Amino acid sequence: MGTERTRGIVANDSVKQEVVVTDIGMRFSSMVVFMVKWAIASIPALIILFVVGAFFWSVMLAFFLSPWRTSMARSAASGAGSGTSSALGSVSNGGKSAGPSPAEVGYLGKIVVRNVSVGQSVLGEKGVFAEIKNTGNHTLKEVEITVYCLGSDGKPIFEKKYYPVLVSEFSADESNQPLKPSYVRKFGVNMEDAPSEWHKGVDVKVTGVEFQ
Repeated sequence: MGTERTRGIVANDSVKQEVVVTDIGMRFSSMVVFMVKWAIASIPALIILFVVGAFFWSVMLAFFLSPWRTSMARSAASGAGSGTSSALGSVSNGGKSAGPSPAEVGYLGKIVVRNVSVGQSVLGEKGVFAEIKNTGNHTLKEVEITVYCLGSDGKPIFEKKYYPVLVSEFSADESNQPLKPSYVRKFGVNMEDAPSEWHKGVDVKVTGVEFQ
């Protein structure tokens, strides 16, 4: 008798039944408590989504606005009339045009460009990526590099200037930090404006520096 009852239970448990909930009977006070708990439980999820969204948009804004900030900083430095010497252009110095000092020109060879590669950014845009190292004994507040795009014959067909180091009140990214002796700085240059004849060959040179 016990054996037959056990078999019957097993047979009933093996049957799959589909259940569809069409309504929930809940007192109003219980529903209010449930909704309050639901709202409280959703707060951590909203915080996580906000943090992830802020990080994503900060990366995109930094990528798109970096060339604009660099241009603004260079324009401000050129018209500031502060009396300091710039290695990348002339600034007002008592009504006279001041260029790079001989020491700054001679320091160009102390900046080593290495690990140059052509690839895509996190947004899928063409870019040139590399790093520079300050092998000299001066701290730099400005470093100008020029990216030369090479054609099929190995000759430059396009060039673009970039400032991986540019200490200025108008800059807010990592380029606003000076480059100390023995320090290394990675950078990426957006090359979406390069011509179609570009065959991904590049030559990256340091074309200007300014001491801090």
